[in-house]
Amino acid sequence: MTIRSPHSTKIDSLVSATKLRSLFFLKLCALALVLLLVGSQIIIHNGDDSLPIRDESLNTLSLADSGNVTEIPYVSQQVNGLCHWATQSMALRSAGISLDLAGVCAATGIGFSAGYLRYEDYWIFMPGPGYRQQVTHANIAELYGLDVEFYVDTDCSDFAALFGLTLQVYNVNWTEIDGWIDAFQILKNSIDDGYPVEVYVDLYHIPHPDYDFVRDLGLSDSNPSHSILITGYNETAGVVYVMDPAIGVLENSVAVPDDNSWFYEINFTSLNQAWSKSYASVVIKPNSGISNDFTSILGNYILDRLRGDRTSYAPASEEVFFWNFGSNAFRAMASELTGVGLTSYLDEFNEYDLQIKARILENIGLELEASLTLQYESYRMAVSALPDVLPELNLDEFISEGEKAFEHFDSLTDNSSINDIFYTGGATIASETFNNIADQYENALDGDLSSAVSEFEEDLAEIRLHLTAIADAWDAAAAAFDNVLNDNTAVITIVTVVGVFMFVGVVSIFVRRRMKA
Repeated sequence: MTIRSPHSTKIDSLVSATKLRSLFFLKLCALALVLLLVGSQIIIHNGDDSLPIRDESLNTLSLADSGNVTEIPYVSQQVNGLCHWATQSMALRSAGISLDLAGVCAATGIGFSAGYLRYEDYWIFMPGPGYRQQVTHANIAELYGLDVEFYVDTDCSDFAALFGLTLQVYNVNWTEIDGWIDAFQILKNSIDDGYPVEVYVDLYHIPHPDYDFVRDLGLSDSNPSHSILITGYNETAGVVYVMDPAIGVLENSVAVPDDNSWFYEINFTSLNQAWSKSYASVVIKPNSGISNDFTSILGNYILDRLRGDRTSYAPASEEVFFWNFGSNAFRAMASELTGVGLTSYLDEFNEYDLQIKARILENIGLELEASLTLQYESYRMAVSALPDVLPELNLDEFISEGEKAFEHFDSLTDNSSINDIFYTGGATIASETFNNIADQYENALDGDLSSAVSEFEEDLAEIRLHLTAIADAWDAAAAAFDNVLNDNTAVITIVTVVGVFMFVGVVSIFVRRRMKA
């Protein structure tokens, strides 16, 4: 399944502009739990090639009536679309890994990842935070020596079944559970052990006033679109305690709310309703400790992400020709932003009238701006945090090259495009250009898209220039990083060889002295 733009499904009618933006808000907030099964090989990650078996030990009841995990530093997601990563940061702190949101963007590689798909009626730029999120858990587990446990009830909805299937495709270990009783028992057991639980929820049933807009717009049948951290429970009171990374984000503020409104309680009924589309949860616990090959593993992974290595992004699906990754994602998208490219795309919607096709054009600009904004925020944080994640490397040249992309992202992005559900475009050249093309196209008597595009070809050329410059900066940053990583590997090798010779020399001297004695 692909998380698709509201127009890219063959829709029968348009929803209101506000509801359309709200649905896109929820899509950005979503974990992108399932993305693309086309061309993938189904890999069942179980020894007997069967679906995961429910762990009957989950029925072992905890005797505790209440429990709390305390002293977890709060992490705001800062912008819409980073809820999972902020929640992961908080969970990692409890497992002994001190990574803030920027550190998570660097250590998971999401800030250095990008994907672009153009096929038939699909036109998707997928920023790093939204591409195969669950796979990064395996990377983090390997790097930091952690146990990462996934749980999901695949029988409770079509969404949950597809989520479980996608985890199998991505080769991610997980455990099948059975509804609320199992899910709540996992929550209790983990908290009793001292570890909070990340859960995926539908915002409609989360009672915090920041989500009143979801209820006001009647978006009651949405899939899980938000990630929160449950840090405690009280069965007598019938509540759980939540740290929510999104509180305050809709006000376009990156500051943590000073009234602690991000910490609140949810009663069991509301939690069950919000959680019941999948009962999906993640528990992170310490295990073996940081890998001895930490720098090499993470460094080469980041190189693959920047350069768009297909095996890194889409193992077993490398030949899917319509995917482009890393720096190539920006170049491929730029090549489509022409009169020919836009006409080819709009031809997929010939069954619709002129007004609907104009709205589809508008939405290209809105989603381009929003997706690039999320990409920019995660990339900028990752660049800034990487020297702390890999302190043994001199990353000055890498940062210098990588920061050259910033000014081009600045021209195409604005946080209101992802934080403001009532945003209709125009803050940057990206959405403004497509709004103008759509208006020209809709008002043309002959409905000629090529003439509408020609009016704004200079603006499209500027957008292409910025996207190509971002791709160039990613390639230059990768080259600089590769040099440093190889130099570091060479130094380690030399030091190791010298150490061996020194050891042999000391042993020889010791032996000769013993023989003389």
